[in-house]
This record gives sequence, C-alpha cells and structure tokens, in this order.
Amino acid sequence: MSRRRFHEKRNETVQVVLTGGTGFLGLRLVRELVNRNCSVTLLSRRGGASAIDRISHALGRLGETPEFIQKFRRRADELDIEIERPLFGLPDDRVEKLVRRTDMFLHSAGNIDLNTGARAIRPVNVNGTQNFLDIASRSPHGAPFCHVSTAFVAGARRSGTVAEADLIDTYGFENEYERSKCDAESLVGRWARESGMPALIMRPSILLTDRPPTPGLPAHPLQTISGLLRASTIERGIAGLSIPRGLRPVIHMQGQADARLNCLPVEDAARAIVSIAAEHRSTKAETYHIVHPDDVSATTLIELFEKFAPIRIVLRPELPERLSPAEQRFHSYAGFAAYFRHTRVFDDRNARRVLGAPCSRTTVDMAYLLAGTHGIL
Repeated sequence: MSRRRFHEKRNETVQVVLTGGTGFLGLRLVRELVNRNCSVTLLSRRGGASAIDRISHALGRLGETPEFIQKFRRRADELDIEIERPLFGLPDDRVEKLVRRTDMFLHSAGNIDLNTGARAIRPVNVNGTQNFLDIASRSPHGAPFCHVSTAFVAGARRSGTVAEADLIDTYGFENEYERSKCDAESLVGRWARESGMPALIMRPSILLTDRPPTPGLPAHPLQTISGLLRASTIERGIAGLSIPRGLRPVIHMQGQADARLNCLPVEDAARAIVSIAAEHRSTKAETYHIVHPDDVSATTLIELFEKFAPIRIVLRPELPERLSPAEQRFHSYAGFAAYFRHTRVFDDRNARRVLGAPCSRTTVDMAYLLAGTHGIL
C-alpha cells in the first residue's frame, strides 16, 4: 500500500476530513488547517444550518477577516453524517469517493459532558470513533488517522507522572466521559496494529481561551461552570435559598490543598495538534500529551469560582455525611469536582520532541482565567 504523508505534500494542497469542526477546539483546528492551505471536508450532523455557514459565522466572531473567511469557504466542503451509524450513514460509493482524495482523517467530534451516563456518551465517543476508523480503513493510500482524545484517559489515577504511552484502566475513572475516551483510544491503537496504517492520538488537557464568552461561539468548561454558578445565584440563590447580602455559605468539596489541573489555551492546542500531524512520519500509533508546562492550582480555580457565586469553597479529605441544600445543588452539576483530588502531572516528551518546545508558552493565571470569563460577572 502506498503512503501519502501530510509532510510530503508541502507544495500541494492537503485534503483533511474533519469531524467536530463546529466545536470549541474544532473551530481552531479549521483555522490552523486553512492557515496551512489545507482543504477541509467537514463531516457534521444532519439538520440545521450548514457547517460551512456556521463556521464562517464563528470565524467572524473570532475576529478573522472577510478575506480569511472567503479563503476558508473556497477550501471547504461538507457532508451530512450520522456519527452513531456504521460508516456515518454514508453509502459505499460516497465513502469510496471520499477516501480516495483524503490525506488525513482528523477526528475531533465528541460528547464532553462530564455529568452524562454511558448510554448517552458511548454512541458518539466510542461507536463514532469505530465508525470513522472503518471509513479510514478504506483509504487506498493509507492516510493517517488523527484522533483527538483527552489527557484525562488517565482516569482516577490521581498522583504520579502519566506517560504518553500509558493507557490503563486499573485506576478506574472519575466519570463516563473518561471511560469512553479510554475505550476509543483502545480502538484506535488496535486499528493501527491490525491494519498497519498510521495513527496519531492527541491528548489535550482542559482547553480554555482568554476571549470573553461570545454569542455564536462554543463555550469552554470554565465558562460553562462559571455561568452555571452565576445563573444559579441570580435566578434562585443557592438551592433556592435566600442568601442575605454579604453572607457566603460554605460549600465543602472533597479535595486537597496541593491539587492542580492542567489548563491549555485552545489556540495553542490547535496549533500543536496540526503541527504534530504535519510532521508525523511513523507507521504506527503515536500518542502526544497536548498540555501546558505549568499547572493551575486548585486554590486559583476556587478563587475564580467564588467570584461568580456568594459561596466559600472549602476543600477537605472527605465530604460530610450530610450535605447542606446549598452543597447538594452545587454538587449536582459539579462534574469537575473529582479533579480537586488530583496532583498528577502529564509527561509530554513526544510532543516536545516534534515541536521542539512545550505546546504553550502562554501564562495561564488568574488574569487569563478572568479574561476568558469576562461578561459572566
């Protein structure tokens, strides 16, 4: 089987097939691909406005020029798919036509809800990955498959150093999202071994931006959490309680004072993913941690959350036997809460080897976090 490589087509147009192009990361992947003069086939769910129109609008909201948006539109086409169905619901002849001209398959679609159950999340994250792999298997020239996973496949492994080669489930998982992404990674690795076709697995950490929440743009996790806290306070207080001005009820969370989370600007993540994909030369599956060199402390994140609701968050080794009404409400949508027990770090030597540097040099501090949630306050 002949191999067409991304890096071998520097003077030609590279054709990328992309899922998830309208998402928080996907929009930035599209921008990076167009900046590299790639052509992009967008695979998106049936119904509603076209993916090209939605992305064009979003690129405008991100500050791109009309000239860049027109360049994107010239280089983009789209296919409506049903991600849970075999071959995405596409007829065989359409799949064959698609794979003949594809230089890279880039899978960024996924359900990222930390609070949902397996029944809702696995059809997209696991079955959807297998369905895309089945399409990629038909590539006559062995186009590589680039899979966007998450650093949080490490699951409930809460301390130590997580290597890029690590993929084990012996620690369990904090939520079904992590489990589904771990299982999807296993599918990609097995596919690469059995088919002999190249695969890249990208594991980004928590993706953020310092752009304030903007209508028409997908939100990042901290924007969502901060918005929920703010809305809860405005609409009905905490748990429907009337909170006197100046009073800050204590919310206990299970965690430890030295906990930390890895947070990465989405713009840097997209740049790293596309750069690594462009340089990929391996004929087997390679995994890359797309992470920041410096973690954000749990105390910094708690300070951020306390700005959006009249509460005081206190970390303790174990939760009290009985939660207050305010704590019950807080924990009902705090799918992130388990991460305040984590002190682990992610080794990123594979990513650094290809990039020649960390994935990001952007400072992610309180000023950055506040800029990315400005407008919620």
